[in-house]
Amino acid sequence: MLLQAKSCNAKLFFILFIALTLRLGALAAVPQPPLDTSAEVAYWGGAHLLSQGKGFSDQSYPVYAPPFYAVFIAACLKLFGDNHLSVILPQILFDSLTSVSLYVCMSQIFGQRVGLVSGILWAIYPFSIYLSISIASEPLFTFLLSTFVVLITYALQSHKLYHYFFAGFALGLATLTRGVSQFIPIYFFLWFWFFNTTKRQLVTCYLLFCLSFVLVLSPWALRNYIVLEDFVPVATAGGVVFLQGSTEIFFSSDALEKWPSYYADLLSKSETTPPNGSKPSQIDRFNAQAGIQNYKSRVLNNPMSLGPFLFKKFLRLWYAGESGRNDKVILLINGPIYVLALAGAALALYRRLVFASVPFGIILYFVLVHWASLPLFRYMMPIMPYLFGFTALAIVALLAKYSSINLEEADSSRVMT
Repeated sequence: MLLQAKSCNAKLFFILFIALTLRLGALAAVPQPPLDTSAEVAYWGGAHLLSQGKGFSDQSYPVYAPPFYAVFIAACLKLFGDNHLSVILPQILFDSLTSVSLYVCMSQIFGQRVGLVSGILWAIYPFSIYLSISIASEPLFTFLLSTFVVLITYALQSHKLYHYFFAGFALGLATLTRGVSQFIPIYFFLWFWFFNTTKRQLVTCYLLFCLSFVLVLSPWALRNYIVLEDFVPVATAGGVVFLQGSTEIFFSSDALEKWPSYYADLLSKSETTPPNGSKPSQIDRFNAQAGIQNYKSRVLNNPMSLGPFLFKKFLRLWYAGESGRNDKVILLINGPIYVLALAGAALALYRRLVFASVPFGIILYFVLVHWASLPLFRYMMPIMPYLFGFTALAIVALLAKYSSINLEEADSSRVMT
């Protein structure tokens, strides 16, 4: 047992060393990526409001995005100095720790060899490395989401109440970083139902999980109600992202240039345009309703175009960037990963590896949410660790088949009986 613990610790440090080395090397070698609009306004701008002492009491504080990444930036600026490097270095650490949490999670689900390969894949993944040296919420969100996945996997295996509580807490922090995960408690009810053997156990575990999740979100929601007199539990970006995903404008490389004129035209023609001084939630609802209207118009005027439109949206999830300049590069690097991940998912199903449904559930959730809204590969980055889990399972299985080493690790605790 002691030798196993030492071996596990050595693997953790090995993965962490690779991840840190590559990210610090990229920081030294790659020019600093520019801030995009949301990073400049919601994250960097929000962080400076906090560091200047205005804080959340200021009505001008942006609610377009959740606040936790801005809080993270503000804390880094306060502790280490007012520059990008003060944020990027801690961010590199968190993104490197995602490799470690991925190793822990996939080891628990598939075995240590699969966990090791998964962790290494994330450590060397170029798009993860690039985002870790950018002012972007994805690295912190991906780490918090991976922490949630580790804890919920332990919870579903052990049925220990504190695992459920801390899983909800981690998911709450993730949701305050990127609002996309806010519906996971509803979606994951199916997993609770499947893994809990009695109704009493199901109700207790699920309510505790939801309670801790809501406790994390409630201070921000309460702040918005008091300061803005508006009910904004997480953020107000959902409506505009859904609207953007309802039109082909974002299929083009000049989408960011076309968008302002498209939105201005929409406001001028709409009979329900929110008046000046509207609350953030009213604007959010207007955007969502405009997106729904786009779909209605498509169905009424050209119903045969709906299928190809949705198919294009689904494909764009896996390679599309906002500029379109790197689409081929993304597809070239990710193509083999996707093929192996599909093979790994099929193998997990064949072996009846019951807890593989947890990472699969996370992947499916993100696919559905971003397929329904705006299909950009950057939004899919947080689920790449779980695709790597299935990819690693396929790699280990191939090594087992074509080598003399026995790499089979599925034991009875991982197999559905």
